[in-house]
Amino acid sequence: MRNFKKFLLPAALILAITAVNLGLNYALIPYSYVRIMMHQIQTEEYDTVFLGTSHGLNGISPKVVSEKTGQNAINLCLGGEYPRDAYYLLRQVCEKKKPQRVVYELDSGYFCTPEGQRGDFNRIFYEMPLSLAKAEYFFAKERELDFRATLFPWFYYRGQFREMERIIQVKQGEDYKNYGAAAFKSGGQEFADGFVRNAPVPGGKEESDLELWKEENKNKDSFRYFEKLASFCKKQKIELIVITTPVPAETLKKYQKEFQEADAFFRKYLEGLGLEYHNYNRGERNIPNFDYSLNGFSDYEGHMDFQQAETFSAQLAEDLW
Repeated sequence: MRNFKKFLLPAALILAITAVNLGLNYALIPYSYVRIMMHQIQTEEYDTVFLGTSHGLNGISPKVVSEKTGQNAINLCLGGEYPRDAYYLLRQVCEKKKPQRVVYELDSGYFCTPEGQRGDFNRIFYEMPLSLAKAEYFFAKERELDFRATLFPWFYYRGQFREMERIIQVKQGEDYKNYGAAAFKSGGQEFADGFVRNAPVPGGKEESDLELWKEENKNKDSFRYFEKLASFCKKQKIELIVITTPVPAETLKKYQKEFQEADAFFRKYLEGLGLEYHNYNRGERNIPNFDYSLNGFSDYEGHMDFQQAETFSAQLAEDLW
């Protein structure tokens, strides 16, 4: 009896901490379209999977690709998604059913900048179901970061206390419970048709700091995990194709040297891996009815509006299929 009482208090304390942790996760972690993506890959099977960055998230409509090709496609691109994240996302997809094809949207900036503790990949880990891929993802990445945000996911969002009531209200709604996307429609942006649709932004755009290619700053982990992704696809007999989405003509003109150097480097690098590479910033990549000026993008970095994205996606489907 004495031994039982000895363990009762620690057990009760652990249960209390777990309950508080779960409650704070629910109240503070914002609703995310990553949750919808994870639900989709657990409940549906896909022929084509898009992986990559926010350029792909804003620029590739899986609905248009599916309509043009007859293949079921899903867009798993995310802002802040480095090759390491993409690799484990693909591993998660393959635990359900391996796709026929993976299209990787390559942004050279992600290969020469360090990974940081950002919201999107915290949400990837948080929303991933319990699986071998999630366990390996933890040891490959999460443990290198702030352990508090890994063990207590709400800690990353501790500044959200003022938003708690709104977050809980949304999560108690039927749309959220049914994996709907109504909550993501705001400020000229919505998550619909499987990608983030940006409304056209008229007028001038402010130029923010662009993450441009610098070979001397190569991120070894990005290259290592991209090669792991390529090797995994080869072993699983999944076709892997690499693309780079268009950026505004004004950006290309101003940073011509950096974009040309990136294209030359990755063309040679991907050729060495035996991979097909479509860079839509080359002169010969002329897409009909596509506005290459800044008018067709929401910023200098190259995030397309939804009309541009649908035009680009139709051309992409034609080129790759």
